[in-house]
Amino acid sequence: MTRVGSRHLTVRTELEAADGSELPPLEVKVPIEHADLLDPSATPGALALVTAAAVRGEDLVVEGPVDEVIAGGLSEVGHLLSTWWGTGETRVTVTETTTGVARDDGGVGLFFTRGVDSWSTLLDLLELPPPVRVTHLLTVHHGAPILRRHQAEHIPGHQAVADELGLPLVVLETTARELLDPYRPWGETCGPALMATGLQVGAGLRRLVLTGAHPRDVHTLTGADPDLVTAIATTRTEVELGNPHRTRDQRVAHLRTSPLARASLQVCWEGLAAGNCGRCRKCQLTMASLLLAGDPDPSLGFRAPIDVDAVGAMSYGAELATFVAGMVDGLPAGEEGLRRALSDAWDHSRGLEARTRWGDSAPPPMAGPEVPARVAEARRATTGHPETPAAAPLGWSRRSVPLRPPATAHESVRARAATGPDRPRAWAVVEPHIRDEARDGRQADLAAALTAAHGPGVAYLPGILWDHAAPPVLDAARVGTLLRTARARLWWRADGDLDPLRVVEAIEHGCLPIQVMPAAVAQSLRSDLPAALAALVVAESDLAALDLGPTGVAALLAPAVDHVLLGSSEHDLRAPAPPDHH
Repeated sequence: MTRVGSRHLTVRTELEAADGSELPPLEVKVPIEHADLLDPSATPGALALVTAAAVRGEDLVVEGPVDEVIAGGLSEVGHLLSTWWGTGETRVTVTETTTGVARDDGGVGLFFTRGVDSWSTLLDLLELPPPVRVTHLLTVHHGAPILRRHQAEHIPGHQAVADELGLPLVVLETTARELLDPYRPWGETCGPALMATGLQVGAGLRRLVLTGAHPRDVHTLTGADPDLVTAIATTRTEVELGNPHRTRDQRVAHLRTSPLARASLQVCWEGLAAGNCGRCRKCQLTMASLLLAGDPDPSLGFRAPIDVDAVGAMSYGAELATFVAGMVDGLPAGEEGLRRALSDAWDHSRGLEARTRWGDSAPPPMAGPEVPARVAEARRATTGHPETPAAAPLGWSRRSVPLRPPATAHESVRARAATGPDRPRAWAVVEPHIRDEARDGRQADLAAALTAAHGPGVAYLPGILWDHAAPPVLDAARVGTLLRTARARLWWRADGDLDPLRVVEAIEHGCLPIQVMPAAVAQSLRSDLPAALAALVVAESDLAALDLGPTGVAALLAPAVDHVLLGSSEHDLRAPAPPDHH
């Protein structure tokens, strides 16, 4: 039954359940200004009805004229859905078929949400010549009243894009979700429901394009599975899977080629308002994909930036896990915190234990890349993959894995080390004075003791390095400049191994690295280190006797540099078992 209102044409289909239970009618509303596109037959609704029959485990009888081509496809759709869901075979009976006429003069309609997938498909379709070029943008309102209000807030943004491109925007409404949601999640029924709604304007369209979340060769057994989409067609209207070859990350990179697409991107459906909340899984993953695609400002258009802690706490179902997998390998080493958070969340979603990695407990960076970033870079250089379990702790003792400068930096490291002993200042203490959420006064005590024993030097003791709201005054590059004015870099540690990050950072900047420790701890650690590195561990009681003049520094620095550069991170981190330094 078709009703004509002041603003819409409403096609209403009454339903009767085999068990006598009450079912809501299926209604689709088409704007009155697009009445020329309307197909008033039972053809479009039959697709939504076979989905309803499959979710209920019933057969379907359609009493009304149905296009002969889709009549055959309904049985295939019913078979696919009932097989996926295990509801029993759904048999389809069509009491009346019609013979349509294939047309070459119809338009091409694209389901458009301003999301990554539909935007990438739209950019493709805009490149095509008539008659295969896109002619109509379709958007569908569906679901509960609060969701419909949310969708209505997006319409001005959709309309602005349509106006910019000179395309009509056709806003359709359907009650399909009221029929289907009590039985299956929307992600499993969305394809047939949307395509049924789109076919309601199929009288004026020769092709409908629906873009799933994955390329054609990925089968997720969901509403936009390629097998399901390609099973649907009428005599007059083809149904096509949009963007069949690009992955999600490739689609994100594609939309970055269009300023209009990037500026109008709408991916959030959880913030319940127009725009992108920046906090939900969809927003966080999209910003990560933009980072992966080289976007200089991935949070542009989002109300909050990427939150690494929030990403690590998220859970991803099978539909989103494939997106995460590509990011884990693809994010650059500079985004190591985000990459590890995605990896942890992905592991958690698959029921895996949290993994321990080299550098997880490393101190925050001061003068260069943090340990996880260095490790990921070295792992990529040898294995092509940044992930690895921690076979042993990072360090320089017998049971540890060393951390070294990258092989490409060895020449510059030796050049700086050659001139380091000639620098004007004897020492530098460049350390955070807050460690493990508590004030570490021993770094300041060390600077005072060095001043008393060896004269003025360089002391820089910033606060919490990981506080993004109040970052340190000096960035890593400027801290490196400070280190390159001093002959030696010293730091206090109460226990543990010879700090691998501080050793590497100091040597990279031409400084002699010295770790100051309590006497008994220093003696024990020295016995577990090779001679060239044992000399870098000094008891606090011996600090005054330490020779920080040019000759004394050169005598300790040269063998330490030779030892550290003897291997490479690319080699050491590749090995599953830690090497023996002795």
